[in-house]
Amino acid sequence: MSLLFLLASLGAVNGSLVGLYLIVKKSRTVVESYFGGLLLALSIRIGKSVFFYFSPDVDRLILQIGLSACIFIGPFFYLYSKALQRQEQNFKREDILLLLLFLVSILVVGLLFPYPNYPEIWNGYIIYGIYAVWLFFTLLGLYYNGKMLERVILQPQAMNQNQQYVAAISLAMLFITVTYQAALYVGFTYIWGALIFSFAFYYLVGRVFLTHKSVTPQPAARPLENGSALLHQVNRLMESEKLYTNQKLKLDELAAQADIPKHILSRVLNEVYTSGFSHYIKEYRVKEAQRLITTRHDLSLEGIGYEAGFNSKSAFFEAFKKIANCTPAEYKKSR
Repeated sequence: MSLLFLLASLGAVNGSLVGLYLIVKKSRTVVESYFGGLLLALSIRIGKSVFFYFSPDVDRLILQIGLSACIFIGPFFYLYSKALQRQEQNFKREDILLLLLFLVSILVVGLLFPYPNYPEIWNGYIIYGIYAVWLFFTLLGLYYNGKMLERVILQPQAMNQNQQYVAAISLAMLFITVTYQAALYVGFTYIWGALIFSFAFYYLVGRVFLTHKSVTPQPAARPLENGSALLHQVNRLMESEKLYTNQKLKLDELAAQADIPKHILSRVLNEVYTSGFSHYIKEYRVKEAQRLITTRHDLSLEGIGYEAGFNSKSAFFEAFKKIANCTPAEYKKSR
């Protein structure tokens, strides 16, 4: 029994800490914020369940707090799932108003009918209303996640790691919701919901530490609308200023010269050019080396490599072979 209490309570405590961290951290995304809210709401509800299961005479105010948190579980899961599916980068006004509506509603009800004084009302109309909201929005969240996974849902082996993660969280939410709904309507013990949450939470933690990924999948960035124009702008700068001849040229330096934010330039070179910064610079240096081979007969091949911007003979020969499909000597001979 003590092991059961430990497993269930640890998940609630640690889940609330991670949830708070995701909500208040400075660099939080929309998805992380909603997922943090979901973890916090679930942790409060799970904590109440654990206390009541092992100590039925727990203070009734704790019961009110735990039941109040239930009204946010479904909405936070729905908003989290929708943000993932729609790749939302900014908070929607209507979503914030939805959360405020439930917050104001549960505060007003709690102040007018505190659980310690009106337990029969809470165990009647209020709890059934809260659980209806929980169930409705959970089903909406499962719908959005189902649309995201529909191409691979019948082929689990085809899922990538992020899809597997979303599927696992969706199944955990489904089982937790079913467990608590069954506890309300047919008297099924909800301690299993607490255990499912704990196991799901430690799966999440394991994913973070073992794969070094974010605590929750992030929506893909929106496609660059002016990516081709930005690449053309950088190309003109490279050709006019020959920045590639600088052996120590870095991405942030090129971004400053082109007057383009570093993260935008990185996306341009990865999504529009498609091969990344390193290959982009090497390609310009190889083209410059080819030009020098035909015009600077006074330079050795090694000297040409340094003139073109390479910092070593081996780096020059390796890049030339990869991009030009021949060695510098073979290229020189062919000319």
